[in-house]
Amino acid sequence: MGPVSAKSSPGRGLVRSHPPPPGRARQEIDYGRGGKGSIFGAFCPATGAAVTRPSPGRGTGHWVAFLNEVEHGIPEGIEPV
Repeated sequence: MGPVSAKSSPGRGLVRSHPPPPGRARQEIDYGRGGKGSIFGAFCPATGAAVTRPSPGRGTGHWVAFLNEVEHGIPEGIEPV
C-alpha cells in the first residue's frame, strides 16, 4: 500500500446549543424636554434679590426685553452698573 500522508478534512459543522443573544436595544435618548425654552435670571448679591423669567427663546429680542424688565424693577436712586 505505501506510505500514508496527512489529509485535510472539512470535519463536522459547529453546532450551537443556544441561539446567539439578540442585539442591543436601541432607543432614542429622551431628555424629558418636550419643547424649547429658556430661563433668564438676574441676582443682586448685596440684597439677595433675584428675578427669573421664562422665555420662548434665547434670541436678542428676548434678552433685551428681560433686561428692560429688570431695569424697570430697580428702585430710584440706585446707580446703574
